[in-house]
Formats: sequence, C-alpha cells, structure tokens
Amino acid sequence: MQHAHSKTSFGAFGENLAAEFLTKNGFEILHRNFRCGKNEIDLIAKKDGVISFVEVKTRKGVAFGHAAEAITRAKQKELAKAAECYLRKFANSADLYRFDVIAITVTSGETPEILFIEDAFRVM
Repeated sequence: MQHAHSKTSFGAFGENLAAEFLTKNGFEILHRNFRCGKNEIDLIAKKDGVISFVEVKTRKGVAFGHAAEAITRAKQKELAKAAECYLRKFANSADLYRFDVIAITVTSGETPEILFIEDAFRVM
C-alpha cells in the first residue's frame, strides 16, 4: 500500500478510505471537502434519509492519542457553521442530520483501522 508523503495527501488518503467505508455501508456520498468560508466538512453523506456530516481524522499510530480525540470544541463549532451553510444551500427543512466522525489509524504494514462514531457530537 502506498502512503502519502505530505500531510495533505495523507489526509486525502484517509478521506478516500472513509468514503469507501461509507459507500460499502450503504451511504451515498453527496459532497467531499465542502467549503463555506474558512470552514470545511470532509465528507457529506446520506443514508436512510439522514444527512451525515463526517469529519475524518487520520493518524499514523496512536502515540499522540487516538485520532478521534483531535476534534475539539472549536473544531465542532467550525463544522457546525459549515453544516448550517450546507443545509441552507442544499437541504430542505425536513432533512435530518447528524455529525459523525471516522477515525483512521494507519500502522505500518497493517490494514488501517477504521473507527466510525455515529452521532459523535451535537452543536446546533
């Protein structure tokens, strides 16, 4: 398996794994890297009528803590702002939504570990 050299391409590698994971689990990917101002949502997916705003965190190993721990309150607020923007542009008021996290840990020589946390946090 090829690993990315830069932080950006490593992140893209993780986002591709996450998108594959979601697709295999019945989600439709609506948008990737949705930007609104300075805020960005990695993946926006939909399953069973629920829009899922997905933050993807990819780490090499767990020496610096689990990838899921990197999503701070400030980050949650940024995601909420981008989600509000998305909902105004694309959704109707009947759409249900939630914030999910996909934490990927890549350990050399092993299959990446994917942890999917549904409804990981609430901000709005």
